[in-house]
Amino acid sequence: MTITSTRNPFETLIVAAFGLYCCAGLAAFDTVATTTLRGYPVPFGHVFLAVGLVTCSVALTGIIRAATVKGVLWERAGLTGLAGVGFAYACWGLGTTGVRALAFCLFLFAMAAAAAWRAVQISRARKVALG
Repeated sequence: MTITSTRNPFETLIVAAFGLYCCAGLAAFDTVATTTLRGYPVPFGHVFLAVGLVTCSVALTGIIRAATVKGVLWERAGLTGLAGVGFAYACWGLGTTGVRALAFCLFLFAMAAAAAWRAVQISRARKVALG
């Protein structure tokens, strides 16, 4: 059974870019990570980036295997995690940095909302496909 894909290159590139940021942040935390992440208590900034990298990897694996039910479920799981990570990052940024982080946090909120929205779309499409 296959589920028709509604994703587009924008979604794929946003997930890939955030995953690349998480990877670079883990490799060079002190120079790449934002002041928000460096403000996390040790080692939570690293843990946050690792969770972000894992969720992006799971979502991208699902996107690559889009023509299968497992692929779509992997994508939904990754996007659900990504929504949580993005929301937590944005809330922490606003809480610690305030208005100075507003533009970046709005982008993170939008990314989290888009990931959650796509996860809901997948759930609805799956229910329709299963009857």
